[in-house]
Amino acid sequence: MIIAVCSLSGAPGVTTLATALAAVWPTGPLTVPVLVEADASGGDLAVWHRLSGRPGLVSLAASVRAGTAELSPAEERGTHRALFRHSAEIPGGLRAVTAPPTAHEASAVVAALAHRIQILRGGVSVVDLGRVMPGTAGAHLLSLADVAVVTVAGDDAAQIYRLSRCRDVLDALAENGTTVGLAVRDSRFSAAEITAETGFPVWAELPHDPTGAGYLRGEFLRPRGLRERFTAWSHTRQDPDTVEWMPLLACARRLANRVDDLPPACVRLGHRTEVAVA
Repeated sequence: MIIAVCSLSGAPGVTTLATALAAVWPTGPLTVPVLVEADASGGDLAVWHRLSGRPGLVSLAASVRAGTAELSPAEERGTHRALFRHSAEIPGGLRAVTAPPTAHEASAVVAALAHRIQILRGGVSVVDLGRVMPGTAGAHLLSLADVAVVTVAGDDAAQIYRLSRCRDVLDALAENGTTVGLAVRDSRFSAAEITAETGFPVWAELPHDPTGAGYLRGEFLRPRGLRERFTAWSHTRQDPDTVEWMPLLACARRLANRVDDLPPACVRLGHRTEVAVA
């Protein structure tokens, strides 16, 4: 399953949400998620977690060009080994294929990935596309995803309006077989109002959680304030390894479960037509 996380206007926490979603995904023997940073404007993960020089999207793109990134029948059954070979482990055990930090480096390797989409299949790939622009490799990747989680800043009426103006684009994605839902950050509007304006369901209302966002950036912060300390204690006394006392991670877990529970018919098979993102 390919899960694309993106925005169509601005960049309201796309990388943070994609990382959180992959980090709390319900894993199993055949469903170990891989986070793939495919933002043509440049990636953040390598900088956040000091992964310079590690395998990543550059080495994956090189293997694609050399024809050495083909999936064997065993890999197609869900082991994700092709991606694992070019991923690095970030704190918490998450496997991530990181992008170069600058646009002139990242755009070429994202384009190479877009032409070999089968590399992302065979397991669960959470793909961070950043802000998607029309006619780009990111738009092509989005059009071939099984699920699209579109982020929007809910405290910005202009951004919600611009998303509503993209209704035909989202409709085309849905008609082409991509299941589309919204993740709204810091909303001052209700989920029903946003759905009425955009035509698509709000799957997650992302909380303002500096501690959770810091944790995903590799900043290991202790709970601050009495409420955070009590919330952390009330969770960790039951599960010492949980991070879901942080509101952002708890929200991401609910979103992951929701996406994982989508009917099998929502997972696309075979070739699909690229949808232009306007």
